[in-house]
This record gives sequence, structure tokens and C-alpha cells, in this order.
Amino acid sequence: MTKPPIEICVRSDVGPALLYVHTDNGSSTFVDKNAPVSARERAICRALLQHALRLLDASEPARRVAVGEPGAR
Repeated sequence: MTKPPIEICVRSDVGPALLYVHTDNGSSTFVDKNAPVSARERAICRALLQHALRLLDASEPARRVAVGEPGAR
């Protein structure tokens, strides 16, 4: 049996915010304010955040490193 979709509405003046929708019951948590309670949901949320950070890092434009800056050769 397929669960009906849950619609989540967030006021536009709430952001910026990070909203995590739980896999077990469709409830949501603003993870920039509170962490999910269950170990399973924390693990899923952590993996999702790490994935999002990798996407952000990969989308950064290449920049030249100036001599003397960390990372310079």
C-alpha cells in the first residue's frame, strides 16, 4: 500500500533554513535548529547533508591560489 503524499508548507520569512523530512512518518525538522531524535534519522540526515556539501564544493568555480596563500605551491 502506498502512502499518500504529505505536503509541507513553509512561510517565506522562515529562511534561510534547512528542513529535513523524516523517512518514517513524514514529520519534519528544521535541522539548523534541532537534530532529528532517532539514530536512523540522524544518520540519514547526516549523509544527506554531506552529499549536499559535496555538491556545493563540486560546483565552486575554480580560482587561482595566490603565492603565500594556504594551498599555494
